[in-house]
Amino acid sequence: MLAFPIFVYIHSCYCPMKHIRLFLLLLGLFAPATSWPQPAYTQPEVDVLHYQFSLTLSDSSNQIQGEVTIRFNRQPQRDSVWFDLVGRSADTSRYGMRVKAVRLGENQSVPFTHRSNRVFVSLPKTNSGQQEITISYEGVPAKGLIISRNKFGERTFFGDNWPNNARYWLAVVDHPSDKATCAFRVTAPAHYRVIANGKLVAQQDLPDNRRLTHWHESVPIPTKVMVIGAARFAVEPVGQVDGIPVESWLFPNDSSRGVVDYRPAKDILAYFVEYIGPFPYEKLANVQSKTSFGGMENASCIFYNEKMIAGRQNLPIERVVAHEIAHQWFGDSATEADWSQIWLSEGFATYCSLLYLEHAYGRDTLNRYLNEDKGQIFRFVAQRPGSTVVQTSTRDLTALLNPNSYQKGGWVLHMLRYELGDDAFRRGIRAYYQRFRDGNARTSDFQAIMEQVAGRSLNQFFRQWLYEPAYPVVTWTWQYNPAKKAVVITAQQKPAVQGATARKPFALPLVFSFLDAAGREVFRSGRLRFSRSTQQFTIPVRQKPATIVPDPDNGVLMKISRL
Repeated sequence: MLAFPIFVYIHSCYCPMKHIRLFLLLLGLFAPATSWPQPAYTQPEVDVLHYQFSLTLSDSSNQIQGEVTIRFNRQPQRDSVWFDLVGRSADTSRYGMRVKAVRLGENQSVPFTHRSNRVFVSLPKTNSGQQEITISYEGVPAKGLIISRNKFGERTFFGDNWPNNARYWLAVVDHPSDKATCAFRVTAPAHYRVIANGKLVAQQDLPDNRRLTHWHESVPIPTKVMVIGAARFAVEPVGQVDGIPVESWLFPNDSSRGVVDYRPAKDILAYFVEYIGPFPYEKLANVQSKTSFGGMENASCIFYNEKMIAGRQNLPIERVVAHEIAHQWFGDSATEADWSQIWLSEGFATYCSLLYLEHAYGRDTLNRYLNEDKGQIFRFVAQRPGSTVVQTSTRDLTALLNPNSYQKGGWVLHMLRYELGDDAFRRGIRAYYQRFRDGNARTSDFQAIMEQVAGRSLNQFFRQWLYEPAYPVVTWTWQYNPAKKAVVITAQQKPAVQGATARKPFALPLVFSFLDAAGREVFRSGRLRFSRSTQQFTIPVRQKPATIVPDPDNGVLMKISRL
C-alpha cells in the first residue's frame, strides 16, 4: 500500500499517493486519536472457507445488487453466526446496504437481523460443521467500492478495502485473520472489462448489452485484498515468469505510456520468486485505478493510482511497483494476524523493494533510499517520540500507516540482515514465507523462525527495535595513542528526543573504517558491541589514520555525529 497525495516516501513504498491524513500526521498538524483496544472482530468457533460474490453494476445509478454465498465451518453447538455488512444509518440515508433475504443451503429461509453493521443469522442445530448461507442485499456503498469517474471522465468501479472497508459492499468477516478463497461473478454493462482476484473462468454476453465476468481465486486471502475493478481497459501482456502471466491493465488513453511504467513487473516478479519462493497466485495484473492509495496490493491484481503514470523509466515508480509486488508474498499470502502487526506487511514490502533495487541498480541505490527512509523516521519520531513499530491498540487504523510501520519496519529487516549476514537472513525470510504461506503470523512467529536460523536468541534485538520507541543518537570522538599504537574511540548514547521516556541504551554493533590521506580504507574494526550510555573502545592500528568513518556499511538505524 502507498500513500497520498504527493511524492514523499512515506509508505512502505515510494509514496506518490496515500491518505492525506498520513501526510498531515508526518507534518505534525494533528495528534493521533486516543488509543483504546479494538473490539473482537473474529468468531473463534467460525471459520469462513469460501465466498461466492455475485454483483450487478449499473450505469443508471450507484446502487449495486449483491449476493454472497458463504461456506464456513462452525462448531455444532454454535447456533448463530454474524458477518460484517454496513447498513443504512436511517431510512433516508443515501448510503449503506439493505439485506433482502438470507438462505441456508439452496432455499431454506432463516431468521436474521441487520444491526450495528452486522448481519446476525440464526442457524438450526446440526452435527455437520460445514454449512453454506446466502445473503442477498442491495444499496450504495459509502466506502470500499469506489464508484466514480477516472481522470478521462469515464465511469469506473474499483474495490478499495483496506483496512476493513470490504464490509461497505461485501458481506464478510472483515478481519485479516479470517482468510478464505473467493470468486466474483460480476454483471455489468458490456463496455466494461472486469478484473478481479484469481483466474478468469468465463465471460458471457447477456441481453441488454450486458456481460457476466467470472473470476475465481483458489488460494485463501484476507478480505482487505478481495476486489473487483470495472472500467474501459486496454490489456497488455508483459510476459510470463514460471508460468505466471504478467499483464498491464490501463485506461486506453494512458496505455502507450503506462506500459513503460508497469514493464519492470516481470523482472521484479522473477527476482522475488528466486529470492523468497514461489509466487502464491495464478496471475499478476498491474491495474491503473481509482484507488485512494498510491498502490494497493490486492491479491493477483494490484491497483495503482491513476495519476502514477510517467511514461518513462522512473526509479520511484519502479520502487512502488516492487513494493506492491512484494506484498503478494508478505501481507497477502503471509498475512499479519491483526492490524497491530502491520509491519509484517508494510515493513517487509518496503525492504523487499529495496532488495530488488539493490539487485537491479547496486548498493549505492540501496543506501540512497535507506538514507531517505532514515530521514522520514527521524522526522516522525520528533513528532511522536513514544510510538513503537508494534502497536497493540489504536483508535484509528489508518494511523498505523506511518513511518514506523513502513520505513522503520524496513530498517529493522535491514539491520537483521546486517546482524545475521546475507545468507542466514535470506534463509530466514524464505523459511518464514514457507511456514506462513496462505496463513497468518505475528511478530513472535517471525522472531522464532529467525532465531532458529541464527541459532541464538534475538530477543534483545526485536524488543528494542519493535516494542520500544525511537532510535539511538550517538556521538563519538577518537584519539590516537602512539605509544600503544592504538585508536581510542569514546562513544555516547542519548535519547532521540529530549524529554523522551527514560529507557535502557540500545545494544548496537558499531563498525569504524580507517582511511588514509588519499581516502582509501586501510583498516576496518570488527563489530564493537556498544550497549552503555558511554563506552570506550581501544583498537590496535599500526599508524594514525587520516580519517575515521563510522558505520561504513550503513547497517544501523541511528543518528551519529562526531563530538
